[in-house]
Amino acid sequence: MAQVQTVKASTDTSKIVDIIKEDGCVVIEGLLSAKEASDLQTNMTKEFERVPDCNGDFYGHSTKRIGKLFTQSETFQKMAVLPSIIEIMDSFLLDSCSDYQINLTQAISIGPSEIKQILHQDDPMFPFLHPNYEVMLNCMWAIDDFTDENGATILIPGSHLWPRTQALNISYENLPPNMVAHGVMKKGSVLIYLGSLFHSGGQNKTNQRRCGAVISYSLGWLRQAENSYLAYKPEEVNKMPERLKRLLGYFVHEPNLGSVNGIDPYDFALKSKTDSTFTEFIPEIVKPILKDYVKKQKEAA
Repeated sequence: MAQVQTVKASTDTSKIVDIIKEDGCVVIEGLLSAKEASDLQTNMTKEFERVPDCNGDFYGHSTKRIGKLFTQSETFQKMAVLPSIIEIMDSFLLDSCSDYQINLTQAISIGPSEIKQILHQDDPMFPFLHPNYEVMLNCMWAIDDFTDENGATILIPGSHLWPRTQALNISYENLPPNMVAHGVMKKGSVLIYLGSLFHSGGQNKTNQRRCGAVISYSLGWLRQAENSYLAYKPEEVNKMPERLKRLLGYFVHEPNLGSVNGIDPYDFALKSKTDSTFTEFIPEIVKPILKDYVKKQKEAA
């Protein structure tokens, strides 16, 4: 069986990024304290008691799912903006956007008798080929211990490098065991994997549920899988960390993508600023070019 590389929370970010580039995935141990992990486990166990199973061949028939995680616990808010996580997202996403965003949040509780999910990539939700860069990354946080028996995420290390001729790539089943890995980890750890990596939820062979929570990040010029503007009320967002407010989508992606009447949505929706001058949001590298152009046009007039 293949292995997912596991590193400590203290591991240098550059080393973690190198592992992800090569394998498409990595487990980081111990990013949450024992108390934070235990509190999340208790809280989410109670929440899932009120949630019915999904009823779909992809989402599962014995699996429960909950979105809008940032109102479930402040710990989820902290997890989204941990410096080490942000540094990793910066390394993969900022080359292709002026800023990135939260793509979705989703807690997933795999129940007894749930079968293995079909192997898939997550990035076909953005239906275009992008062979030279990643458009999204997922952080799967272990709310319970992930084991081979209870449905730990199945991953195909290196599959993010496989050639693609279409956005919705074909599924690969019946792969030899030496290509298949399980994202085994203790609660409080996180499995980070690229949106282009083949993976699936594992089969739960136990009599207990297995809970994990995904916080996904994507390029800021793509539509989010979870509509954060409708998921959270402005008064809820205003209580969140500043970085998280922007990550939820309250920013203008340069140039000029996502403004409201020429106003940054952060100011418009969260600060009730509606009477500002119509503003242009131009990349810094372009501003001197525009200034020089305008100067020359005025001189020639």
